[in-house]
Amino acid sequence: MAEQNLSFNILTFDWPATNLTFYFSKEDLEFCSRIHKTLFPKNIESIFPGILGDGTEFIYTTFDYQKEGFTPLSLDFKIENEDLVRKYYNRQISYYFQKIKCQVVKKGFIGQNQVWVKATKIVNPQFDIYLKFSLKIQFGNVSDSPELLLSYDGKSKVFKKDVPALVKQVSQSLFIRVIKGNAVCSFDDVNTGPKPDLKKVYPILNLKIAKALKIDPDPLQKSNRYKSYLEVVNKFKDFFLCNDEFKKMIPLHADDFYNVPERLIDYVDDQSNELEFENKKRGRTPKSDFRKLKPFKGIDHKNLHLFFIYNADDQSTKDKLQKYLETGLAHYKGLYDYAGILFHTDESKTICFQDRYNPYPEIQNFFDNPDHALATDVKYLAIYLTPFSKEETRMQEERVYVKVKELLLKRNIACQFVEPSTVEAPNDGFKWSLTTMSVTILAKLGGIPWRLPAPLEKELIVGVGAFKHPDEVRYISSAFSFDNSGHFNEFEYFMSHETNLLAGSIATKVKEFADKYESPSRLIIHFYKRLSEDELRPIEQALQELQLTRPLPIFIISINKTEAKDIIAFDTNWTERMPYSGTYIYIGNKKYLLFNSSRHLTNTSFHSADGFPFPIKLSIDCTDKKQLENEATIKQLIDQVYQFSRMYWKSLAQQNLPVTVKYPEMVAEIAPYMQGDELPDNALNNLWFL
Repeated sequence: MAEQNLSFNILTFDWPATNLTFYFSKEDLEFCSRIHKTLFPKNIESIFPGILGDGTEFIYTTFDYQKEGFTPLSLDFKIENEDLVRKYYNRQISYYFQKIKCQVVKKGFIGQNQVWVKATKIVNPQFDIYLKFSLKIQFGNVSDSPELLLSYDGKSKVFKKDVPALVKQVSQSLFIRVIKGNAVCSFDDVNTGPKPDLKKVYPILNLKIAKALKIDPDPLQKSNRYKSYLEVVNKFKDFFLCNDEFKKMIPLHADDFYNVPERLIDYVDDQSNELEFENKKRGRTPKSDFRKLKPFKGIDHKNLHLFFIYNADDQSTKDKLQKYLETGLAHYKGLYDYAGILFHTDESKTICFQDRYNPYPEIQNFFDNPDHALATDVKYLAIYLTPFSKEETRMQEERVYVKVKELLLKRNIACQFVEPSTVEAPNDGFKWSLTTMSVTILAKLGGIPWRLPAPLEKELIVGVGAFKHPDEVRYISSAFSFDNSGHFNEFEYFMSHETNLLAGSIATKVKEFADKYESPSRLIIHFYKRLSEDELRPIEQALQELQLTRPLPIFIISINKTEAKDIIAFDTNWTERMPYSGTYIYIGNKKYLLFNSSRHLTNTSFHSADGFPFPIKLSIDCTDKKQLENEATIKQLIDQVYQFSRMYWKSLAQQNLPVTVKYPEMVAEIAPYMQGDELPDNALNNLWFL
C-alpha cells in the first residue's frame, strides 16, 4: 500500500527580519485607518499613557507610512497583537492585487481578501466569469511560522450589461452585489449620493435575479474536485504569488504548498470501518456486503402493499419499475431477494394522474374517496414517479413533491420518489439505483440495513443540522437523537431563533434516556456550526434543572463542510489526490480535518463512481475543559463522527457528513414547505425524509 504524502493549501513565510515602525494618532487626520481597541499594539501605552484604561475605543494608524501628526512605535511581529499584524498583511495583499495586479478584490467582514480573476478561457455572451480565491493569514496553526492559506471559492457570474442596461430586464431591487472598478461592492453603497455613475457598475448574478430571468443553475460537478481544486490554486499561486514582487511583501519559504507534518496526522481505528449485518455478521462495504450479508433487522410489517403514483405519460416506465421491483434487473433480483421485503402490488391503490404540473388535487381526491379507504391491517408503500427531476422540482413554487410527501405521511403511507429518467438509464444502469432504493425503503419501513458494532455505551448523541432556504428562512432540525450504535430515536425541528425550545428538547431526550438507562455518562452534541455561548447556555441550564445524579459533561463537536474558504489537504502520491478515508489531521485549536470516502487503506479497489467528497472540519469543545486534554477521548469522539458517516441509508457509498447533522439538514430542507404547522406524531420517529 502506497504511503500518503499530504500537503495543505498553505504557504509558510518569514517574519520581518527587523522590527517595523507603525504610526499612530488619537485623531482622525485623514488618509489613515481606524482600529478598534482589540487591535491596539501590546505596548501602545508607551506612546499613549493610560489609553487602555481611559475608555478610548478607537485610534488611527497609517501602518508603516510616516505622516505628520502620527507617533512612531516599533513593533516586533513575533510577539505583537496578532489581529493587528493580520490586518497589516491583509492590507498589503489588497494593495498588491488591486493596485499592482489590477485584479478585482472583495474584502471580507474581518478584512480577509477574496481575489476575483476573470476566466479568459470561458466564453459566455451574457456574463464574465470570475474565479474566486481567498487569502487568509494565520499564525502557527500547523507550522512554527506565519501562514498564508489559499483557497478556491468557486465561480461567480457578472453581467456584461451595466446597471442602466440590465434594469430594463429586471428590477434593481434584486441587485445585491456589483463590481465597480476593481472592487466588489454592495449595490446599496454604490447607488448613493446625488449622481452615482452606474454605467461602470456591473451586477453580479444571484438567486433572485436568476429566478426572475429564468437562468438555470450550472450542473453540479461530478468529477474529482480534489484534482481540479489543486490545479486551479496551483495556477493562481504560480502566477500571482511565486514572484519577487509578492515575496518582497510576504517572503514565502517555498513555491510549493506546505507538507503536513507527521505529528499532525492520525487515523481512526480500523474497526471503525466495520458494520454489523444479519446475525451480527461483519462487513465493511455495503455496496458489496449488503446483498450477501442481508439487513441487520428486517421490517416488522407482515402485510405490505405497494402501489404506484405516476403521470399517464410515464405508463411504460411505471411498468418497467414494477417488473424490476418484483423480478429484478441484472444482478439485482428484486426487492424481496435483495432486502427481504415481502410485498404485494396493490393495483386498487395505484394512481395515474393526468395533470403533469399539478398532480396534487388528483392524488388528494383519490384518497378522499371512501371507495379507496386504506385497510387498517396493511402497511402501504407508495412509489411516486415524479414528473420532474430534483433540480426542476427545486425551482417549482408550489413544491408539489413536498405536498405529496406530506399527504402520504399524514395517512401513514411510506413513500419512495423516483425520477423516470433514472429508470430508463441505458445499459441496465438503473440496477445501481435499485440497490440504493431498496436500502432506503427498508429504513423507511422501520428496518435497520446495518448498524455499528460498538458495545452499547450510556451516552446520548444529539445531532443539530440546518438548511438555509432561498427565502433566507433558516430552520433548525434538532433533537435528532441516537445511541452510540447509530440507532435513531426521534427528532423535532425548530426555527433558528428558538434556542430555548432547542435546549428544552435536548433536555427532554436526556431525561428520557436517564429514565430508561439511568443518567448518561456524557452528552455529545454534533452541531452544524460553531455553537456560541449564548446557544450553549440554555442547554446547560435545562440540564441543571433535571437534577441528574452526577454532573453531565457536554461535548460539542461542530461539524462543517470544507467547500470553500478553508483548509484542504491533498495526497500528492496518488494521481486522484484524495487522502485515505479515516485520515484526520490536527489543524490547531482543537480543530481537525476528517476524510470520509470509499478510498480505504485496507482496500485497494476504489471506484470513481463513489465520488470524491471533501473532508469535514471538526471543532471539539467540552463543558469540562479537562476532558479535552485526554487524547484517547478526542480520538474516540472523532472515530464516532466517522462511524456515523457510515450510517447514511440513502446511498451505499460512504458519506463525508455524519447522519447526526445530515439527517437534520434533510428535514430542515423539506419541513418549511409543508402546509401543516406540525408534523404528525408518526413522522417523528421514522426516516420518512430519506
